Amino acid sequence: MGYEATLEAFRRGDNAEAERLAQLDLDQATMANDSAGRVDALCMLARTALRDGRLGEVEARAVAADRVARGDPRLARMPIHLQAVAARMVGRDDQARELYRRSIALNESLGEVRMAAAEHRNLAYVEIHAGNIAEARSLFGEARRRLEGVEAPTLIPYFTVDEATAAVLDGDLAIAQARLDEAEAQFAEQGIVPDPDDAVEIARLRQLLSRGQDA
Repeated sequence: MGYEATLEAFRRGDNAEAERLAQLDLDQATMANDSAGRVDALCMLARTALRDGRLGEVEARAVAADRVARGDPRLARMPIHLQAVAARMVGRDDQARELYRRSIALNESLGEVRMAAAEHRNLAYVEIHAGNIAEARSLFGEARRRLEGVEAPTLIPYFTVDEATAAVLDGDLAIAQARLDEAEAQFAEQGIVPDPDDAVEIARLRQLLSRGQDA
């Protein structure tokens, strides 16, 4: 069926179907000696593993994809991103920071404005977990600035989540809850389920809001 069908299944939250299709994609790409297809399939298998909480597999798939992509900067984009995600999810902040910065530099060199902007906001969450709140705020702002005048509808809900996160950092729980509700409505409107790393941040945000409201 091809990678687009696999990606569509993943975005709508059908993880089992996305994984099944990604394995078929990988088999076909391997038989055809299609490096780009292999990278796409391995990265999708990393993403489905992440959604299932199989963090060791995320890193293994991303590293395998990076090996296939070696020598081709455009193919290396998603493997580097997913290695950063794997490091971030297990709390290896220094490694995640270095990988996100590599990803930003690579995407900038390739003119991939949307991905470079998205990686700024991903790096912001690393800085939040590391306690570097001022740096995180700066990164959120930089991500927004880079997308001024750029069509990126699928990123809109994620930026709304960022606004909710910033409001929590400010102690404004009412604004945070309103922005989180807005983000969830935006995800629903687009018919997509948040990416797994963002789903973790959203769950943490809900937890913080619940504690704050109880207090």
